[in-house]
Amino acid sequence: MLNSVSSRIIVSLLVLLIPVSKAWSVEVNYSYLEMNIVTTTVDLGSSTEDIEGNGFGFSLSLDINSHLAFSLSVISTTFRTFQGIEVDTSKKTDLGLIAHTTLAPATDIFANLSATKAEVDVADGSAADDDSDYGTVFGVGLRHKGRNGLELELAGYNTEVFDSTTFSYNLSARLFFKKVFSAGIGYISSDNADSFLLNARMDI
Repeated sequence: MLNSVSSRIIVSLLVLLIPVSKAWSVEVNYSYLEMNIVTTTVDLGSSTEDIEGNGFGFSLSLDINSHLAFSLSVISTTFRTFQGIEVDTSKKTDLGLIAHTTLAPATDIFANLSATKAEVDVADGSAADDDSDYGTVFGVGLRHKGRNGLELELAGYNTEVFDSTTFSYNLSARLFFKKVFSAGIGYISSDNADSFLLNARMDI
């Protein structure tokens, strides 16, 4: 599972490294609207088969000042159980702040603190199996934007919700094909799940 996702990321990164014909601004931007498509594979451990899901979502980030931004993200994923019959859904909403500063030319370090709401809908006909909880997300990462329009991001996140703590690391790359429009890919790995993302972003 991990090798397959990693191979797709490497191939996509090589495609993104093709130079563009025009140099873009190297300033890292924190005001944007982003649409995401995600595929997720969950390792159940005791099960002989993993659960796979597909989802979509959006992210909104708005500068408050030169070192602080507001952030909102929503992602909803539909999973088919290993029997291939029932369908479960999960939804995660994060609302918080991003503090950021320049570490080196065209390179920023950032920290994110968000309140999160997690919702799970189990499709077995019983409302008792549905659940939701509130928690927190804390993350730290680096963003670097090159003059060829390629932006790279590496981050780690700690999520506390449903009385459990989960750590994940995120890798992403995006290519600006217009001054404010870009397309990107991403990979997220956590304790028992791996996700591959495709997204489109418009800087505001």
